Amino acid sequence: MKKLCLLLLLCIVSGIHAQKFEKENLYRTWYLDKYSDAEAYYKPSKKEIGDYFTFNKDMTYSIKSEDELSSGTWMFNTNGNYIELKEKAGDTEKLHLYFLSKKSLVFGYDTDEYRIWEAHYVSCN
Repeated sequence: MKKLCLLLLLCIVSGIHAQKFEKENLYRTWYLDKYSDAEAYYKPSKKEIGDYFTFNKDMTYSIKSEDELSSGTWMFNTNGNYIELKEKAGDTEKLHLYFLSKKSLVFGYDTDEYRIWEAHYVSCN
């Protein structure tokens, strides 16, 4: 009986940590909801209200960040669980995925300045 309980517990734990991210869940507009660190959640600043990402099926994206618009192409790396954004100007940025569903997107930026923060976006689609 103990072996069965241990096996069941291992299956549950491994299932929790092994989320498979579905690329199709990204194809929508994502609105900034909040930020978090290891201690708390934080509301976006006034200039960030209305910020969004739109990921299109043709692998293009558009972003509104602090009232500035940008666009480019994106790719999704399933092995590393990250999205790479490439702006038309040539700059690239990585977003490390922590959680993805049809309604919620949580990621961390791959820059030293923002590495401790998680960005939480929601979709209304």
